[in-house]
Amino acid sequence: PSCYEDVTIQFPVSPRTPLPPPTQFPPYSAITYADDEDDDNLYTLEDEEQEPDDIYADEDTIVIPGYRPHIKKRGEAEEILRNDTRSSCFLVRDSAADAKFPHVISLKSNGAFEHTRLGVRTDGTLAIGTAKPGELTHLTLGDLVRYHSITPLHLRGRNILLKNPVYS
Repeated sequence: PSCYEDVTIQFPVSPRTPLPPPTQFPPYSAITYADDEDDDNLYTLEDEEQEPDDIYADEDTIVIPGYRPHIKKRGEAEEILRNDTRSSCFLVRDSAADAKFPHVISLKSNGAFEHTRLGVRTDGTLAIGTAKPGELTHLTLGDLVRYHSITPLHLRGRNILLKNPVYS
């Protein structure tokens, strides 16, 4: 053949076989270290069904940033906030006054104190202040605090983030 001739090469065609099904892996699991005394089993697996510890959990043990249920009075909250040197520090406390407003966010911003009531709506959700048409509500106190740690509260013409919770 010349160098310009079409040369077709025939390859043998094998019948196509389907691929095997993918390997079935167990659900996502977290690896935790076993006790040092257990040398035979260095690792243990925890099932995915176990919920991770959530610092915003609203279960029997309430662990919400800045939540101080034992503080009921405005003066006590201001004293604690006054002793914290961080800007925009806050705490969440239970209200002593009104069942419709069971919690209060007390915060310090630019040296001034604000106390904002958190109201329970007829559907059991929480929101800032009194009910307003079209307002954003939250299922739990933890959800409300988490939301306002990234989305500012609008208080008296100022935008304030809940960014520095007070624990002690």
